[in-house]
Amino acid sequence: MNQARELHATVICLQESKILLVRKEAAEWSLPGGKIDTGETQFEAASRELHEETCLQLTDAQFLGHHILNEEEHWLYRMVVSQSAAPSPSHEIVECRWFSVDDLTQLSVKSTHLELLRREGFVADRDRN
Repeated sequence: MNQARELHATVICLQESKILLVRKEAAEWSLPGGKIDTGETQFEAASRELHEETCLQLTDAQFLGHHILNEEEHWLYRMVVSQSAAPSPSHEIVECRWFSVDDLTQLSVKSTHLELLRREGFVADRDRN
């Protein structure tokens, strides 16, 4: 019996060599994004979630792929952000910050989002030498 998966649109925002992460009340960091609303395209959801969480507009985004991780499906987008763009946390986000790739393994990052970054080659697989 198939169980319905949660459908998510997720955005990897890059500024030079840094990746934007957001944090809600929990201590765990995540990529901007969230659930896709009924009647919304994956791109529309990614755009809405990015703006709701960071006040950034989704422009010139590249679709990276569709990933299934446990009970979640993610439509993943990549966007390069200009150096002058400054994300601002919204009411649902406590903090948004740019991190280097090296910082990511030292942080508490949502496991599915860390796996998305690994699958797309942004973070090295810790199990490989």
